[in-house]
Amino acid sequence: MADQIVRLQDLALMAQARGIDLTSTEGRHASRDRLQALFIRLQKLLTPDFTLEIGAHAANFSQRMHRQGITAHAFEANPHIFAQFSASLAEKVPGMGYHHLAVCDVDGEVPFQVKQSHAGKALNKAARTNSLLRRSDPLYTYDSPRVPATRLDSFLRAQGLDGQGFSAWVDVEGAFASVSAGFGTALRHCLSLIVEVEEMAFWQGQMLFRDVMRYLHAQGMDPVARDFEGAHQFNLLYLRRDLLDHPAIRAELASHFAGG
Repeated sequence: MADQIVRLQDLALMAQARGIDLTSTEGRHASRDRLQALFIRLQKLLTPDFTLEIGAHAANFSQRMHRQGITAHAFEANPHIFAQFSASLAEKVPGMGYHHLAVCDVDGEVPFQVKQSHAGKALNKAARTNSLLRRSDPLYTYDSPRVPATRLDSFLRAQGLDGQGFSAWVDVEGAFASVSAGFGTALRHCLSLIVEVEEMAFWQGQMLFRDVMRYLHAQGMDPVARDFEGAHQFNLLYLRRDLLDHPAIRAELASHFAGG
């Protein structure tokens, strides 16, 4: 039954492609921007106690939430990206949590896969497309520094946030299986979630989109919107199931769909 529900959810979400020019990069990126704008607008209705941004890069979402008075924690595992942004973020948004941590299934340290080259061509180590996983393409070479790691449930307990309502932005380049394995029961308190998923295995051993959907369905969350950012990579927006009865949230979703 759960698999059937997920397949029906997938079909309903694909219908949201209406009005999007899937042949153009601009059209696909516009769908991404609209989805992200919806997620941000929903936070004003949901009023989470705190937000999480896992795979944060420059922590744009966390910066915005922090400036709105919401406790925000951003996590960046790539040491090169963290070094690029940590000092400036500490100055621009003092009090916002920007953590050099890989959110995963262990507490301690894990290897992070930084792509060094592809087919002999050197790559930027601060690229956003590095991951806990290696790419399926065998032409990549890697540096694999060990980085600090935490389970999400461990982090929330340590911060005194266990049991509080939160929203999360998850962009972990194929590593959702490892990340979610450390959630414990945290998603019982998740109000909303935006997560990047893939239809094809760009990373070795990754969880594909329907597996992510099955997992989130079992956690009491339902997908309400998606984008079409890439041909086989896109973002899903989830809400806690009971929130679909909230009149203001229903009105916000209707407004989003009415706009294309």
